[in-house]
Parts: sequence; C-alpha cells; structure tokens
Amino acid sequence: MNSVTFIYTNSLDLTVDLLISKIGSENIFRFNLDLWQEYKIKVDHSQFFIENPAGRCITSSDIAKFYWRRPFMTQQLYPNRKIRPEIVYMQEEVSYALRDMVNLAWSKGKLVLVEPMADARIGKFVQLKVASKYFKIPPYKFVSGSAEFFEKGKSSIVKSLTSKRVNENAVLYTTRVQEDQLDPSTPWLIQDYVNASSDITIVFVRGKMYGFELNRESFLDKTVDWREMGPETATDAWRVHNLPRSLEHSIVHFMHDLGLHFGRLDMLYANGDYFFLEVNANGEWAWLDFEGKVGLLEKMVEEISPKTPCHSIPIPRAIHV
Repeated sequence: MNSVTFIYTNSLDLTVDLLISKIGSENIFRFNLDLWQEYKIKVDHSQFFIENPAGRCITSSDIAKFYWRRPFMTQQLYPNRKIRPEIVYMQEEVSYALRDMVNLAWSKGKLVLVEPMADARIGKFVQLKVASKYFKIPPYKFVSGSAEFFEKGKSSIVKSLTSKRVNENAVLYTTRVQEDQLDPSTPWLIQDYVNASSDITIVFVRGKMYGFELNRESFLDKTVDWREMGPETATDAWRVHNLPRSLEHSIVHFMHDLGLHFGRLDMLYANGDYFFLEVNANGEWAWLDFEGKVGLLEKMVEEISPKTPCHSIPIPRAIHV
C-alpha cells in the first residue's frame, strides 16, 4: 500500500469528510471509534494491523502521518442512548489501544498538528496565565462554596470549564449574570464582561494565521454567546478579519510557549483592543472556509496530506507561566 494519513475520528465528522474529498480517499485511512466493531485490529511488538469495513488493510509502516480528530466514544456521541456496560468496556479497551498507537506514531515523528488531549496539559487557567504575557485578558475567578466570593451588584459572565452537559438536554453557554444571584454551592468560572463589538476567532496552523470576525449586534439582546444562535450564525455570518502584525507576532510567541502547532483562538474585539478568551487545541475550523476561498482549507490539506513533508508536533515539555 502507498503511504497514507491515518485519521482517528468518528463517523459523524464533516471536517474529515471535507478533507477526504480534497486529499482523496486512497490517501486517507479513517478509523471511526464509534464503529470500532466493524474493524479488525491486531497490535504486537513489531507493528499494528487494521482492516476497515471495506476490507482495506494497513500496517504501521504504511502510515506517513497521523491526525487526531474527534474520536468520541459512542456514549459521548449519543448521551441519551442506553449502552450495555460490557459494550462500554469493550470500546474503552479499543480506545486505549488506539491511544497508544497514536503515542507510537508520535514517537516516530508522524503525529501532525493536533496534540491528543492537550486540554489536560494546558487547560484554561494555564492558557490565561501564559496569555497574560501577550494579550489583554478579562479578569476571572473560579469559585465554589461561599457567597463571599461574589461581588454584590456586579454584572459578569459565567462559562463552563468542561463544556459538558449540565443534564441530558442542556449545556451551559457563556451567560451574563449578576454575581450575587449565583448559587454558592455550585462551582462557577466567572469573568468580567467585555462590551465587545465583535467576536474574533483565529485559526493557527503551524505559524500561519487565519482571522475571522462576527458582529455581535445581531444577537446581544438575546445572548452573549454566538453558539446559542444556531447553525446559521456559526457558519454564514463570519467574515474574514485582517489581523494586525503585532497581534500575529504575539500569537506566534503564545503558541510556541504552549508547544502547539494548531489551535483556534477565541477573542473579543472592543474599541480597538483584543481580549483573549481561550485557545482550543483541537478546535473546529472547516466551517470557516468550507469552500476553500481564504486559504485555510488549502493549508490544512497541505499539512495533512501524506504527499507533503511531515512536520510532527513537539513532544510536550514544561510550560513556564
């Protein structure tokens, strides 16, 4: 078999569908974790072997690059579905095996762009600490257990650290609140409200940056979180945003400090200033350039294709905060 890029994801991934349409299915081997039962897998001391549902086989020596996308467990994709405990156990065993296959590929210099589970190494508090060297950040605090931590009469925003569901049917979007009305028995991440005119998102791809903006006027009377407005806002309303050279310079240093080759940085733009919110080290990006008009899609294809040079992500190192 010719060298391929191994993409580890799930069957509901339109970004991977788009990449395959551009790179060619013959150049990609896709492993969908939620369909693990349809694959044949063997790992031993010398190599690993996988056969997909169509009968296509690869070994570790066939892999030129490894791209970690969205390998969600079935219960994560379908939280309302009842799954037998023994099936959950089996999938977790397969997930462990694939995770170590990723580590083996990483040790061989084949893992590109995305560091698996980077949020465990560089969560929001670490990000904000490092970001404070390069950007303005809204003051924040994480509190739980006492009403004395809340400022009376202060309007702030709350957001989730984990982005997990509050219950089966709800998630906590970024929400504007009065601090002293919050329940002190609940843990809260609280941040100062920024009266911003635009949301800014910047996709960083190994030194190249692609900026986009979203005017907030159309939804601020309903929510401060554009994601709550539905898929039209998430795709159609974003426009290209030209980044100042000084901001690009700061982003390069910030991403270098974190040891990241890829990330989607979220910021707010207010009165000429950029306020850093967070970087998602495996952030979605395809919806920002689905038709390939601004260069982002072309850059991602270049980095992921097995036909181009492989620039493996760095092995994690200590972060100086």
